[in-house]
Amino acid sequence: MALIRFPLNAKNIGYVRNNKASTTTILNYIGQILWDEKPTNISGTGTIMGNLGDDAYYGREKGFDFYKQELLQCDIKIAVYRDPINKLLSGFYHSKLQKPHLNLDTFLDNYQLTMEKDNYIRIHCRTNTDMLGKSKDIYDYVFNTNEVDTKLKPLLEDWSNKKILPVKHRKQTYPKPTKQQIEKIKIIFQNDYENRWC
Repeated sequence: MALIRFPLNAKNIGYVRNNKASTTTILNYIGQILWDEKPTNISGTGTIMGNLGDDAYYGREKGFDFYKQELLQCDIKIAVYRDPINKLLSGFYHSKLQKPHLNLDTFLDNYQLTMEKDNYIRIHCRTNTDMLGKSKDIYDYVFNTNEVDTKLKPLLEDWSNKKILPVKHRKQTYPKPTKQQIEKIKIIFQNDYENRWC
């Protein structure tokens, strides 16, 4: 959803906020090392900008092409992605909390049209490729969401020389998709498979 930029040990860190890929957790971890954010707090856009300034949050609600050049100027570039099927399902069921009328089959059949018409759903249901670009090669560190606590958190602790308390803000459960739904998601998120964001 945007590029988060923050200074750490004289380095400019660039982290791409890829919605439904542990972003709430990661933003809290950044807050813990930079302004002693409480692990119980949900750190969002306002918190980041309020503590780091307007330039820290670049390209809100934009895609990768919008902030690519700014990302490339960062000393350290971090990407976190999520399995495409789980990413779309998580985004859909998160959107359904605000829009209870949503139906998964109808959404999958009309994915592109819905994404064009509904900004809230678009923010939460975009592909990893839309947010992170087509190549992992431009990043210095690439993590799957399963590696946030085991690899990214220790790295942030090492860089900051601070201990980070683990958090799990958005524990989400949703119905198991049918085989047909999984196949539709794979088609919709085909670029993620092609670009190895899976």
